Amino acid sequence: FQSPVRSIRLDIAELVEAAKKTQKSGATEFCIVAAVKSPDQRLLDQVAVAVQAIEREVDIDISCSLGTLTADQAQQLHEMGVKRYNHNLETARSFFPQVVTTHTWEERKNTLDLVRGVGMEVCSGGIIGMGESLEQRAEFAVQLAEISPCEVPMNFLDPRPGTPFANRPLVPMGDALRAVAAFRLAMPSTTLRFAGGRELSLGDDGTEKGLLSGINAIIAGNYLTTLGQEIEKDIDMLGRIDLPIKAL
Repeated sequence: FQSPVRSIRLDIAELVEAAKKTQKSGATEFCIVAAVKSPDQRLLDQVAVAVQAIEREVDIDISCSLGTLTADQAQQLHEMGVKRYNHNLETARSFFPQVVTTHTWEERKNTLDLVRGVGMEVCSGGIIGMGESLEQRAEFAVQLAEISPCEVPMNFLDPRPGTPFANRPLVPMGDALRAVAAFRLAMPSTTLRFAGGRELSLGDDGTEKGLLSGINAIIAGNYLTTLGQEIEKDIDMLGRIDLPIKAL
């Protein structure tokens, strides 16, 4: 769809500086993300150089999100030293065809199975508020629990111009917090992480309530195709509600 998304080459020096800034904020993980359906060898080679450069200068766990993988690609990332791989299931299996027509839910799950098989940790979540029913949100929570992810990023729809969801309403704060509670009940020992759209659906007040009632991590900074808020603002919020950083 005609949505404004930039395409850029990985800049190794910029990634190293971003990793340093991330570490100084108190974060435990730095994620290299590329908005592609799946990586080609050129991109994987760039990622390998980036991982080596970051590891030389920054003491931080490195994760990646590069789309659908083959078994060989998953093995390459593991051998590079990538600890965790993010590949979202996005939504319930029954609702997925209403959102994505270029590939199947099963293809995404297959990538997660390959990731786990080579020894990387699995990070997988999705987007709440794309038109799914409450029953399908519950279905989604159960299906995520079945793949035993170590981490689940919870996104709330940020309607993008030029897409079929451009005019969908934002998820109300109450619905967002109820989704957090349901996912926590479904996955009591999984790290649930606030991700994209929280600034719109929850704001500062809702984010604080979520952190005190089920969420135990947040993505700081920017997201895949949209901007977040400044890391310093999140750190101030954590201090205000007396939640320690890195208490894992």
